[in-house]
Amino acid sequence: MDEDELRQLMLAADVPASGADVRQAIADGRRARGRRMVFSSTAAGVAVLAAVGTFVAFGPMRAGPSGIEPPAAAGGRSAGGPASSCSAAYLEVPAGTTAMVTAIDPAGNLVGGYLDPQHPGPVRWREGQLLERLPGVTGAVVDIGVDGSVVGYEANEADESTGWVLIGAQKIELARLSGYRWTNPSAVNASGVVAGWVHGESLDQSTPVTWSRDGAVHALRVPAGVGDKDVLSATARGIGDDGTVVGDVHGVPVVWAPDGTPRALPLPAGSQGGTAWAVAGKYAYGSAGPAAVRWDLIAGTVTELPRGGDFGARAGTAGGTALLTGDGADVPAQRVALNGVSDPLTGPRGEPAMAFAISDDGTTIAGVVVNGGDGRPAVWHCR
Repeated sequence: MDEDELRQLMLAADVPASGADVRQAIADGRRARGRRMVFSSTAAGVAVLAAVGTFVAFGPMRAGPSGIEPPAAAGGRSAGGPASSCSAAYLEVPAGTTAMVTAIDPAGNLVGGYLDPQHPGPVRWREGQLLERLPGVTGAVVDIGVDGSVVGYEANEADESTGWVLIGAQKIELARLSGYRWTNPSAVNASGVVAGWVHGESLDQSTPVTWSRDGAVHALRVPAGVGDKDVLSATARGIGDDGTVVGDVHGVPVVWAPDGTPRALPLPAGSQGGTAWAVAGKYAYGSAGPAAVRWDLIAGTVTELPRGGDFGARAGTAGGTALLTGDGADVPAQRVALNGVSDPLTGPRGEPAMAFAISDDGTTIAGVVVNGGDGRPAVWHCR
């Protein structure tokens, strides 16, 4: 695939399936282009351009000469930008390879991702150093558990994916739901329960599921009469330690209580749809149109946050701190506290960035720094 074709696929895509899922974004583009769909900014809109174009079409991610560079200037002030409590450091990447960051463990000690987006190899970093290529698995990492277990998937050229969990050196393949061929994990909680979805012949023929620690699959109930009947997909995106699951059904955000009872989440005035990407404690985080949003699941309320790129709030903490992904260009990545205080996330010299994962205490963040056409994997340490 050349650069022009990839750009066309990105511009044809309507809604990407997950925060950094290059495989599915490209497949969505192929399908949408075949239907001659018009590129829209609704729901998740230009997220494919932000998440895929920055990292693939516009250039690979590269390590610096030593792989690690010094943090931003004292006080966390980025060049030409506002003060921040967070400072960036690049992650080490072997010479001659590229890398993508996709996950962090709850304590902020391990960062997950993959090398070489063209032929992904899942890896973990510890404290900025390349810890290991994960044994016995291929593909990409989507989340890391509290015990260091890793969740990910491998996919073939037909965009058919198989999810796995790696516990130590043991690979557990995630079971398929009857009537569906492929598995797509998205997140794991402290009990080792994985949330995600399964799909059939097409990627939008999907339904939300969870997997228990042994890999057994359990279907989540899809609520009737929710969302747009023309949007076929239903997915689980995040799971809390108490078993609460969030995701989207037919284009609208949904939460499943620990007992499996689903309900649609409220949307800001004027919004027609959205996605809940993550849940922590009583808060869920996601997007609604161009806005990032935070839901209080107990109060049943939604708060509109600053624009966070087309993934909105990709993650957050049980204390209400939201992680806004940004788009690597005009929309900054941010850490937004419950009281509204915002810390911009930029590179060591003020470069734009995208952020995808945050530790439970909100002090460690993982993502990429974008410098011109190149992206470089990074972590931010925050006060």
